[in-house]
Amino acid sequence: MDKTMDRTMALNLSEALNRVDGDQDLFLTLAQMFLEQSPKEVVAARAALERQDGAGLAAAAHKLKGSVMELCAPRLIESSKRLEELGRLGKFSEASSVCADVETRLAEVHVALRELIAGGLPS
Repeated sequence: MDKTMDRTMALNLSEALNRVDGDQDLFLTLAQMFLEQSPKEVVAARAALERQDGAGLAAAAHKLKGSVMELCAPRLIESSKRLEELGRLGKFSEASSVCADVETRLAEVHVALRELIAGGLPS
């Protein structure tokens, strides 16, 4: 699969740029902040899951969902939303596979963002 295809599946770049009124520098700043902060949320979610802390799991997933919405990464948003719901419901066995899915989606978004930061935004 070609790399551009990967990125468009991980991120909706045109929508993300719309959200920042086309300000590419602002988008790249948000992307950099997301790269630094988002792993902490996934670690928090995984830790909450391991101690079967539904409220902690929901909170970490909610925080991740909020930060990723700015970047318009639909698959990661969906996975985070699902993880948040499962945390609230205390469905830990189901949440485990969804947490793994969040980690996979997050990795895809990180790759896409790093490519954009390194290569610049398409004009």
